[in-house]
Amino acid sequence: MLTFVLIFLAVGALLIALAVQKRFHRWQSVARGLLITYVMVALILGAGELYFRYVFAESENTVSLATENWLARYWHTNALGFRDREWTAADLAGKTVVGVTGDSFTAGWGIQDPADRYPEVLAGLLGDDYAVVNLGQYGTATPEQLEILQKFDLATPDVVILQYFLNDINYAGLRLGLLPTPKPAPDWAQESYLGNFLYTRLLARFLDPEFNKDWWQWSYDAYDNVTIWDLHQEEIDAYIDYVDSIGARLIVVIFPNMLDPVKSIAYIDRVAQHFEARGVTDVLKLFDEAAAWPLQERIVSLRDTHPSVAFHHMVGEAIYQRFFEQSAD
Repeated sequence: MLTFVLIFLAVGALLIALAVQKRFHRWQSVARGLLITYVMVALILGAGELYFRYVFAESENTVSLATENWLARYWHTNALGFRDREWTAADLAGKTVVGVTGDSFTAGWGIQDPADRYPEVLAGLLGDDYAVVNLGQYGTATPEQLEILQKFDLATPDVVILQYFLNDINYAGLRLGLLPTPKPAPDWAQESYLGNFLYTRLLARFLDPEFNKDWWQWSYDAYDNVTIWDLHQEEIDAYIDYVDSIGARLIVVIFPNMLDPVKSIAYIDRVAQHFEARGVTDVLKLFDEAAAWPLQERIVSLRDTHPSVAFHHMVGEAIYQRFFEQSAD
């Protein structure tokens, strides 16, 4: 990026030098014309950089600079590091505590108001006798979510909700070195906000044909890889064992590939069957619900395929109706 800036400034200096010299009149005329274009380009690039650096913010699947702006604007965490209200042991005393672990789906990636996330929707339906604690952390998988649950010491949850997403198996694949890791963007696209915007939206697939290629297929293939699947089952078992050890009820909520819910059915069923084989019967599989919704209504945007506000509300209501409504009555 610095090299580009230096070259750009050098071109400007050269044009100015040619425009003010009087020895070569033809070059002087050409330079003055080009200098006008140069100034216009500099103003456009400068204005674009300022806009994308200080104004533009958008959540995306990847942590682009636009996403970092979005996070700075909407993502605020409590003292425990979670995007939730501040909790104390006194807040939880005498209440049925529901601990919700998960990844960016639970933490509410793409959701500007945390009140619109499914755990908060569930909390509103359950009422004041319950405390729903959101322990979601983006970028985590089953082992990390277990560690988060184990470290939560304000209260022992009475109910644990594990939000599962089909990329959770990738942690096991990465541990074994059997899944590819994404390539970082080039330096110029990481240093310039305008450059990052252009790269992530227009240039990535031209400059890097492998950019984000077959990401979902890698995840599906991991379930068909016996070594990875066996290790991931051990990770799931460790989570189940811990919840059993604290005497809590376990509810599992499995999100599909939000872009193509039907294609992920077989893999969701495989995960659900493992939980059920371990005696976990409270399992909510969301592929039917997702498939019934138009794409633009079930996701945040085409650049952010996390669940939309409306889908979060539906999930919170579905969890309540399926697993709590009878006991609440």
